[in-house]
Amino acid sequence: MSEEQEIVAVVLNKGTVDALQNLSSLITGATMMGAKVVIFLQTWGAWAFLKENISKLDQFDENAFWSPEYKEHAASVIKEMKRAGTASWYELFKEAKEEGLLEILVCSTAAEQWGANTTEAFDDLVDDITGVFEWHEIAKKSTYTYYIG
Repeated sequence: MSEEQEIVAVVLNKGTVDALQNLSSLITGATMMGAKVVIFLQTWGAWAFLKENISKLDQFDENAFWSPEYKEHAASVIKEMKRAGTASWYELFKEAKEEGLLEILVCSTAAEQWGANTTEAFDDLVDDITGVFEWHEIAKKSTYTYYIG
């Protein structure tokens, strides 16, 4: 009898460097245990993955788009991440994608809000644009569901 692959479902409604870095840690842990991670990008999460915005989220740039409550600490956090040899959130997402353990879906309403009707408007990490009902079907099958917003 074979076991089905564990699924970790994440709703991301925050498009800041700190949120993406924290999410990359969650993804790394889940994929190291063999789980598949499916991310559903809502409003600001979708904004972050638009091709025109992805460069604003370089975690090693203190002028990147950090949450206001963390902005004043960006320089010291960056210094410590560099000292520790921390990989960027983007590198960790890309690694999980290459292993086939990460799927990124954009909420169709969020895509419409940003004027993005196709995945061509989004970074290559994005797999598809889908509706909330399809997302619920995925989340229903997941072992864990997280909301980052």
